Amino acid sequence: MRSHIKIFGLLIICLTLSLPKHTFGQFWKLSQYEIWKREMLASRESGICYKTQLANTLNPELRQRQISYCCDGYVNRGSSEILKCEPICAEDCSHGICLSPGYCECAPGYNRERAQCRKHGD
Repeated sequence: MRSHIKIFGLLIICLTLSLPKHTFGQFWKLSQYEIWKREMLASRESGICYKTQLANTLNPELRQRQISYCCDGYVNRGSSEILKCEPICAEDCSHGICLSPGYCECAPGYNRERAQCRKHGD
């Protein structure tokens, strides 16, 4: 009987507490730059190359191994288990994205001039 009274008392206390207002999901509007950046990164080559190596095993069917590595002109920004190969741009690629080795795509509103992405009108 006492447990019923305790539960009833806790229920009354919980109902009298002020509950928070309704919350809504927040959706941030992406800037034109962020949309452009996502599209450019999605279209970029992976930069991952593959080669077959022979390994010493007892079973001859398991001797060939496929090895993945970053292609020439790419650098691994991940780990040895998870490759994240990114292209290397020798020239300045700020205000842009390096899409392939040596090729920088300038962001909207920027032009490629004198080996840099410069704002229109500068």
